[in-house]
Amino acid sequence: MPLRLAFKKSGKQIKEAIAGRLEKLGARLQKRNGELDAFMDNRAKLRSYLVRLGESSWSLHTARANGKPAPLYSKEDISSEEKEEVKQLCQRIFEIEQEMRRLELIRTHLEDDREFELPYEDLVSYGFESEITHD
Repeated sequence: MPLRLAFKKSGKQIKEAIAGRLEKLGARLQKRNGELDAFMDNRAKLRSYLVRLGESSWSLHTARANGKPAPLYSKEDISSEEKEEVKQLCQRIFEIEQEMRRLELIRTHLEDDREFELPYEDLVSYGFESEITHD
């Protein structure tokens, strides 16, 4: 049977760790929102992205297999690589926002004086960090 660690932390300690985690997530979100804003400021790229959203990543291959001509793109159109980068950027923004909402919900409902036994996974996800310094 594997050893299961439990870490005793008060609601107040958890709230403090969550505050630090939210701050770091907020900085990451701000950076990614800036990247998304820059992309959205380029109306031609944004339009191309939106028009190509419904396009399957396999459309070129299936078009050829079905005897249809391959789609023709202008050099101003968004590339498949750029399209994937924007998709990943939006996915990451969504994930960060979800994590921040989860942490806010937990922080809102914790009692400061109550003690909790946290498994390692929760300890890390709430933002507790090691106090170990390497000289």
